[in-house]
Amino acid sequence: MHEAPPAGPVPFSSLVESWRLQRPSVRLLRAFLGGTFVYAGIQKLADPNFLHSGTPDYIGAQLQSFARGSPIHPLLAVAAHVAILTGLVVALVELAVGLSTLAGVAPKTTAATGLGINLVLFLSATWHVSPYFLGSDSIYAVAWAAYLTGLVEAERRRASARRTHGTRRQRFGPDDSELSRRRFLRGGLVGCAALFIGAVAFGTEGKETAAADPPAAGAALSPNPSLGRHRSSPPAPTGTPIAELDRLPVGGSVTFQDPASGPAILLRLGEDRVAAFSRVCTHAGCLVNYEQGAGLLVCPCHGAEFDPARKAEPVAGPAPTALPQIHVVIDQSSGTVFAQD
Repeated sequence: MHEAPPAGPVPFSSLVESWRLQRPSVRLLRAFLGGTFVYAGIQKLADPNFLHSGTPDYIGAQLQSFARGSPIHPLLAVAAHVAILTGLVVALVELAVGLSTLAGVAPKTTAATGLGINLVLFLSATWHVSPYFLGSDSIYAVAWAAYLTGLVEAERRRASARRTHGTRRQRFGPDDSELSRRRFLRGGLVGCAALFIGAVAFGTEGKETAAADPPAAGAALSPNPSLGRHRSSPPAPTGTPIAELDRLPVGGSVTFQDPASGPAILLRLGEDRVAAFSRVCTHAGCLVNYEQGAGLLVCPCHGAEFDPARKAEPVAGPAPTALPQIHVVIDQSSGTVFAQD
């Protein structure tokens, strides 16, 4: 169904009509972009690590990682100094953009804001992605640009229709003050909804995971280096405590914040084997996660995969080098794993 000019008292400001009068392709973009941005805002506020310093996914650590080599490094450096405020603003703006897109509030302004957000993310989070089409932010920016273009073209068509049917519109259509009141009310409702959803999401966040708590299993192991074997009677290790091995089953993992490397992960590869690596992907700086079923560290951004049993060498995807390894030892007396300074 193609877009047709309104006939009679059908204001485009009506939410239902704003969907009905759009072309199917524009509707598809609107639903996808609006829904995705609502989800993105909720996901950030519901993440127990996002706003908590010292946790693996802290927004401040992400900003510092993104700033390296980015053309907007000064902007990111400033944002990193007010990381929690930056994180809150980004999450709430994403919520507002998503809700406004779905509700048809200030559609062109909202689309331009969404485009700006993804351009900033393209210049930071995915700036080093190569080839460029593997970076999702560039695709989102193009999608917002296409949606904005569709809105501008639709407005041009409606303006042309109003000139043709001006007399009928003046006789039957709502006056400008009524339309302005409706827009203001819908805008206020969207703002309140964004704050309410954000508060609910933030209130449902779990406990931050600077240290994890997988099911208890196994016994404390003798001290060993990252991929080492059993050793007898070494001196008590020092460094940053990571986890208790009696709470880390074979095949399990725990994320932590390494003083030198930042976001990191410890894995128990066997009864007497542990390993720790940086979580910062060597491709574009996203944080990798451990997929226990596959036994691999996987980057959620572009699909890079690293094998921890082979010193985190890349086995699939675009990453050029292995994840940096972190030296860890186990205290024989307590079973505590320490990251060595």
